[in-house]
Amino acid sequence: MADVPAIDYTSRDYEGFKASLLDYAARKFPSWIPGSEGDFGVLLVELFSYLGDNLSYYGDRLQQEAFLPTATQRLSLLQIADLLGYSPSNGVPATGTVTFQTSNPGPPVLVPAGTQVVTDYIESIDGPITYETNTDVLVPINGGTATVNVTQGVTRTQVNIGTSNGLPVQEFRLPDVPVINGTVQVYVDDIGSVVEWTHVDYLVDADPDDRVFATFLDDSGATWVRFGDNLNGAIPTTQLTLYATYRVGGGAVGNVNQGVVNAIAASNLPGVTIAQDSDGSAISSAMTGGADAESNDQIRANAPRIFRTQDRCVTLDDFSDLALTLPGIVRANAVASTYTSISVFVIGADGGTPSTATIQRVQSALQSKALAGAQVSVSGPTTVAVNVGTASKPITVECWPRYSRASVLYDVQQAIKSMLSFAQVDFGQRLTLSDFYKTILAVDGVRYVDIPMIARSDAAQTGTADIVMRAWEIPKVGNIANIVMTGGIG
Repeated sequence: MADVPAIDYTSRDYEGFKASLLDYAARKFPSWIPGSEGDFGVLLVELFSYLGDNLSYYGDRLQQEAFLPTATQRLSLLQIADLLGYSPSNGVPATGTVTFQTSNPGPPVLVPAGTQVVTDYIESIDGPITYETNTDVLVPINGGTATVNVTQGVTRTQVNIGTSNGLPVQEFRLPDVPVINGTVQVYVDDIGSVVEWTHVDYLVDADPDDRVFATFLDDSGATWVRFGDNLNGAIPTTQLTLYATYRVGGGAVGNVNQGVVNAIAASNLPGVTIAQDSDGSAISSAMTGGADAESNDQIRANAPRIFRTQDRCVTLDDFSDLALTLPGIVRANAVASTYTSISVFVIGADGGTPSTATIQRVQSALQSKALAGAQVSVSGPTTVAVNVGTASKPITVECWPRYSRASVLYDVQQAIKSMLSFAQVDFGQRLTLSDFYKTILAVDGVRYVDIPMIARSDAAQTGTADIVMRAWEIPKVGNIANIVMTGGIG
């Protein structure tokens, strides 16, 4: 029996395919001696090697797109997340308050829910940012004032999204982008009677006759409505017109400073304006809590978390994981001394305490997944300043020759700030003396450093013991001005 030649399965690029083909040709056609590139046989070998190299590349890419850690296409990530039961956030709207005032003299004015208030023109978005009032508010007579909560975004009402065809799993794209999560309402015009259908997270949980729908995102950021198949959710019958009401907006662009929201967009509310303070500035709070749509990396991190929780919160990790998958939350830590009382500490997209609306939304979501009898509370973090060195015991930094002391001092301070920046810290963190030595010695131009003191700002300013944050605390930069520079130039 003739020997079966070994196959080199590692030949997956151009050079590998070419070497394997030439080796095979040498065995099958021993009289053929490959010549120059002008040799027709060599041309064929190189042509097939090129083809094999391309097929290998696309084969590898196809395999990579099937897994969260290696997928690069957003559509792939969204589809994998959907398989894991995770719905990525399409952005979170900013919230705040606005104070209205009537004319003096003037009658009371009812400002209805949904009244739009706006900022001035903002160049980055080529227009103003719009917010809507959350509730009705009656503004008293003769210059009286009333404050109401507002949320960034614009409501689209009864938008025609298509006509049903009676087939299972019908899908309809909402025409506006981005649609704020949780705001979609769907109505079906069933022979002159408009019936609202109910949103559910998962169609698989619905009964065959349930008039429900689910939503999902595509890779362009558009929101789609999906109906059932008469096994999991009912099918809208043929030739029924479908309508949707939803809110458009969200994103970090809605986070603006106090007084920036300064005008009422509607022209049908005479006798009422946004109140002004003694300086002539509009009385509106800072708008906070807005967050952009989840990035690909955030989807990679959050989809496994929601899968691990299996739609319930039992362990402390479950509470932390579920909180992290909710829009507007970038850090979370759950703590409990008993299983009936769980405290969850969260950090918002801007690195601080999330808005009241966001905290309430997170608490409601976690409470709904908790075991019976368990009480969940959600709050923001406590920041603790960290001081390095004192006036009597400053840090000593020696520079290498030919380095400017002023430049090295600046770089050392920036390095410490970076070490204690929000991106580098977390709840319950332990900071050691060696962390500071490593950070400062890594600065270009530093030859030697002596650190006589590190401490929390609320502790004795002595010694170099480890700085330990509690479960609800995160560190921030404190006093780092006490640095004595030696050596170098200047």
